[in-house]
Amino acid sequence: MQLSCPKCGTRDVRVSTRQGFGELIRGLFGIYPLRCRRCRARWRTSVWENGDWKYSRCPRCYRQELSYWQEDYYNADGWTQFLVNFGAHRMRCPACRYNFASFRKRKDRFEWRYPDAEGTTPEVKNEGA
Repeated sequence: MQLSCPKCGTRDVRVSTRQGFGELIRGLFGIYPLRCRRCRARWRTSVWENGDWKYSRCPRCYRQELSYWQEDYYNADGWTQFLVNFGAHRMRCPACRYNFASFRKRKDRFEWRYPDAEGTTPEVKNEGA
C-alpha cells in the first residue's frame, strides 16, 4: 500500500471519504482512497500490491507498522476479547493509537528509537516477506 503522499511525500495521510458508488465497490475489493492532510492531494491505494494482503493492518489508518498491546494496560471490548480468546494477536497502531485484534501476522514492527550519531531516526524494522 502506498501510504506516503505522491505529491509531497509526507506520511500524514488519512482515509478519505468515498465519493460515489464506484469507490464503495472498490473498497470491497481492497482499493481505498487516501488524502494527504498537508497538501490535500487524493489518490487510491490497493492492499494487493507487494503482497500486503497477507499481513495485518490498522483498521483506521491502514498502516502496517504495528506493535503489541498488553492486557494489563488496556481493557478490550467484548468482540476484541472474543477474538483474542480464539488466538488472534493483540495489535496496536502507534500512529493513531488504536488497539485491535488480528489473526494475521504483522509485517513491520514499530519501535521508538532515538537519533543515532548521523542524526537519522529509523522507525520501522521489517519482519519478513
